[in-house]
Amino acid sequence: MSSLRGAQPIPGSAHPVRLIVNLFFILVLILAARASRAGQEQPTTLPGAPPALPVVAPAAQQTPAAATTTPPADTRGPTTEPTAGAVAPTTQQALTQPGTNPAAVPAGSPPSEILVSADLDRSRENIAPALGAVSYTQGPAQIQNIPGGENASVQQVLLRAPGVVGDSFGQVHVRGEHANLTYRVNGVLLPEGIGALGGFSQELDTRIANSMTLMTGTLPAQFGFRTAGIVDVTTKTGASLNNNELSIYGGSFNTVQPALQLGGTVDKWDYFVSTSYKYSEQGIENPTSSTDPLHDVTNQSKFFGYAGYQIDNTSRLMLLLNVSYGTFQIPNTPGLPPAFNLAGHSTFDSAALDENQNELDNYEVLSYQKSFDKLSLQASVFSRYGKIQFNPDPVGDLIFQGVASRVTNTFLTTGAQFDAAYVLDDHNTIRFGLLGDYTNETLNSNTSVFPVDASGSQSSNIPFDIFDDHGNWAYEFGVYVQDEWKINDQLTFNFGARYDHFNSSFTNEDQVSPRANLVWKINNLTTAHAGYARYFVPPPVQYVRPAAVAAYAGTTNAPENFLDNPTRVERSNYYDIGISRQITPPWQITLDGFYKGSNPLLDEGQFGAAIIEAPFNYREGKDYGAELSSTYNAGGLSLFGNFSWVSTTGQEINTNQYLIGNDELSYIANHFVHLDHEAIYSASAGAAYAWKDNRVYGDFIYSSGLRSGFANTDELPSNYTVNVGFEHLWHPKDWHVKDVKFSFDIVNLFDQVYEIRDGSGIGVGASQFGSRRAFYAGLAVDF
Repeated sequence: MSSLRGAQPIPGSAHPVRLIVNLFFILVLILAARASRAGQEQPTTLPGAPPALPVVAPAAQQTPAAATTTPPADTRGPTTEPTAGAVAPTTQQALTQPGTNPAAVPAGSPPSEILVSADLDRSRENIAPALGAVSYTQGPAQIQNIPGGENASVQQVLLRAPGVVGDSFGQVHVRGEHANLTYRVNGVLLPEGIGALGGFSQELDTRIANSMTLMTGTLPAQFGFRTAGIVDVTTKTGASLNNNELSIYGGSFNTVQPALQLGGTVDKWDYFVSTSYKYSEQGIENPTSSTDPLHDVTNQSKFFGYAGYQIDNTSRLMLLLNVSYGTFQIPNTPGLPPAFNLAGHSTFDSAALDENQNELDNYEVLSYQKSFDKLSLQASVFSRYGKIQFNPDPVGDLIFQGVASRVTNTFLTTGAQFDAAYVLDDHNTIRFGLLGDYTNETLNSNTSVFPVDASGSQSSNIPFDIFDDHGNWAYEFGVYVQDEWKINDQLTFNFGARYDHFNSSFTNEDQVSPRANLVWKINNLTTAHAGYARYFVPPPVQYVRPAAVAAYAGTTNAPENFLDNPTRVERSNYYDIGISRQITPPWQITLDGFYKGSNPLLDEGQFGAAIIEAPFNYREGKDYGAELSSTYNAGGLSLFGNFSWVSTTGQEINTNQYLIGNDELSYIANHFVHLDHEAIYSASAGAAYAWKDNRVYGDFIYSSGLRSGFANTDELPSNYTVNVGFEHLWHPKDWHVKDVKFSFDIVNLFDQVYEIRDGSGIGVGASQFGSRRAFYAGLAVDF
């Protein structure tokens, strides 16, 4: 994308005022309705605070993490423990599963209904456990300790996990990889979108999550295709929701973010609905270091719905619906000199450019879950549709870039997934399953360009249009089987294999991939693991054919070369070894190291005006590093700290070469170069303390800087941000509501000026600066 960014009058600036007024009246109506009801609700306390009345502490706080088999939702920290097999939980165990702890059970819910739901949740977790992979779970308490809490993006939640580095446009890089993340909702794959998942809009809304788990390392055989990490979201349900909530959050950059959450149970049904809207005058990163970006308004709307039907004590149906829509102005840089001549326009102010991008995403999932005596299974069908539309400034883009392109990129994916776990005996649990989906992608563009002469200079000030309408298709299929073999009380060996096939309009490849993980429970406080995984990573379903590239010859949009080999599947060998130690019951520390060799390596970059990433391959890649992570949870005090080191390099770009300049192509052909998304060092740490109805929290995020310059030979300066917040809970007796929560956050407390990107590097199109200091406040009413 061009580095052209700058401002014009912002439309719709009255929206925040109207929203606040409307929300105020909604609050008044709800409070009035509640006031007409008799009776008072029992007051609650903030998560992590000492209880006001004696209650049974959740098992997650009583048992050291090294002795647990599945990380509890409210325990922040990595674990590599094997599972305990698909054994139905006891009543006490069921009550302490994620989302069903006693404090979170809604008043009046039938105990049998809660226990059945918890049993099935536990069975679902056992179908696809980590089994030796590094697993890092953040539950409701940890999410609330992030500035903004549930109003924060999924990216902000993931940045508090080890090995995760932030980038522009809402992207995250896990263990030095560009994207290559699998997102799962309630154990069901969320098909890959266009480029990075969700682009700007981050279609997954944090407020839908009861817990969020990031799994990395040598993943067991049930996880295929995109394997840099598995982001597994367990959603809230009507059975686990302890209240309905109406909230509003906002502050700097005229940000206003109202939201509504509703949930409950009716007979055998339980439901959860979440909807939110966000208006902000800082939609994406500022291309300059100024306090306020220019021409950067965003409007984002999101809806999520969950419905579950309890068929009997061993089975249920679940339906998920999610829709997100976002509009983004592309921010401008004022004062840029014109680069091309356009007939009828002698000058143009770069601060008045008007580029915009719209994004639409929706997915639907229907799942059936069944638990027999020794067999647990889940079968799902899913569909996902996405659309990105980039609208240029037809005059300004031609003057500053020599090209103005209107682009519409869509995709539709449909598929099915089946996973099962069978307890063969006391020592072996067999897991097996399959996944298949089909994607149809279309790209429609109308590009205005100038002609150039033999020297490459503009030869006319009258532009002409080039139309390109093409599409791609692909299907991917994977099947796996594995055995979790409990050799003895100390050793668990999980081994298996999967077969994957990827066939598309531009490539056809397959592979058998063995997987193995050994977990050694040295004692009750110490666990070590080592693993190997063969990975098969299909490319995104995006490929521009040679004829479409050749159409730009002799124009201001012509590439330096016309080499256009189709993108290939990434194949790699991955090794991981680590150890976790419970120093004291509340204090855990984990050290992990990894190495990945790829041939070829799959990467992505943002090359055109539209914020749509294009894939390409390096012939060979190397990715290795280490992570140190620690957590502490005791009483109302919660601490975490992460430090990561990574090196990720590639040599010889051999697909979609037209995206890269000739000088860089020649250099990379003979040198291993750092990948643009590498930050050699990264760290995050935070602390929170809750007492009675109050909570204070703070954290910092550090990165040594992403790559820049010719062939990524330079490195941007290191950067960090410090964030703090405060939260207070009221239990107003006269309002006839459960709770009223007030929060106040400061993001980038010391107003650090830092550059995420400087517009140079492989696949980097523009400069982006991190957000300056911002103040936000929120009010939420639980009813």
